[in-house]
Amino acid sequence: MVNLTLDSLEDVPGRCRACVFWELSPLRAEAAREVGEPALEKEAWLSHTLLEWGGCGRIAYEGEAVAGYVTYASPKFVPRSMEFPSGPVSPDAALLMTAFVSPAYAGTGLGRQLVQTVAADVARRGIYAIETFGDARGESNACLVPADFYRSVGFKTVRSDPRYPRLRLELRSAIDRSVEAEEAMELHDPVEWFRLDDTELEQFFGEATTGRSRLDRPGTQRDGDFFDR
Repeated sequence: MVNLTLDSLEDVPGRCRACVFWELSPLRAEAAREVGEPALEKEAWLSHTLLEWGGCGRIAYEGEAVAGYVTYASPKFVPRSMEFPSGPVSPDAALLMTAFVSPAYAGTGLGRQLVQTVAADVARRGIYAIETFGDARGESNACLVPADFYRSVGFKTVRSDPRYPRLRLELRSAIDRSVEAEEAMELHDPVEWFRLDDTELEQFFGEATTGRSRLDRPGTQRDGDFFDR
């Protein structure tokens, strides 16, 4: 499985290679089709998103053949996400735009693996949720993935819609995040503590220590000195 780049974009199936359903607003997408330049618009979108946000897709190969691919990004890079009646995407989530599995690899678990790859990538960036818009009718050859597939890999409906429900996958519970934050703050190497007498403290602070609270001295923990991550 490799990153989606301007080079690997050439391997995406032809119909998807020139599709800008997600990448442009409806008006701009229609204009691109009229002048025959949707493929160029897709390249421009990919280049901009890679530069400003980072990796936004993966392609799975079996030998030299493309077995499947997936695209995702921050919703602010996906104008179409604002057009759905079940939107908008939550500000703390990445948007899974679409996923494709070649018919030859249907039922092999590749779709689940693609979603897991997206989850691992966005989690490394400190994003702990993925949202997407599913197709409740499960139409084939559509730019949206059937909602039932998303539910089968752990997504939950957060806003219903008879056609395009919005679904969400929590990547890590709030408890897990708190534990991770606490572990990150722990000192794993031994620390040698030392004491300073009043004269040394005056030199350290550049002022007299008379009447100075112990809470203002180094090495003293104060309540409220933690940031919610």
